[in-house]
Amino acid sequence: MKKVLILTVFLISSLSIAQGLTSTKLIDLCDQSLGEVQEYMTSNNWHFYLATDETEKNYGNAKFVYDRPKFDPMKDTAVYFSTYYYSEVDNSSAIEIYFRDKIYYESFLSQIASLKFKLIDSKTREGNIVKIYRKGGQIIEVTIPPNFEGVNSYRFLFAKKSDYKKIRIE
Repeated sequence: MKKVLILTVFLISSLSIAQGLTSTKLIDLCDQSLGEVQEYMTSNNWHFYLATDETEKNYGNAKFVYDRPKFDPMKDTAVYFSTYYYSEVDNSSAIEIYFRDKIYYESFLSQIASLKFKLIDSKTREGNIVKIYRKGGQIIEVTIPPNFEGVNSYRFLFAKKSDYKKIRIE
């Protein structure tokens, strides 16, 4: 049983490294500009597919999908998505990754634990469980869906504490 667990953790780590996104890297990307995030994502087989301009009321964002170069949200399905949020007005940013695979969810939780993030709050929002972890000035918000009908996914939002407050006011 121990060997199976070790093999599973190794495979999960290998897959998330292959995607180029670990909790540590997502924390680092929070400090990057939109152009730097786009370059990093595309160099790791993530494909840009949609952007929304910043407005007075909403942050701008850029959406990426993993391993789907011709992704069409109306026709295609994908397993891994990421959204980079930014505000030049507020000088803040955050990045979110979402997926439906419980193995990746468990992998990210293990990474968060190994980085010594502490659970500071939990609540429900729009039918999901939302858990908030903090370490120093960093926040990781984890959203757990009740089921996987429609577009329900596990979500991990990475942000600086000050940026998180601004993003969640939206």
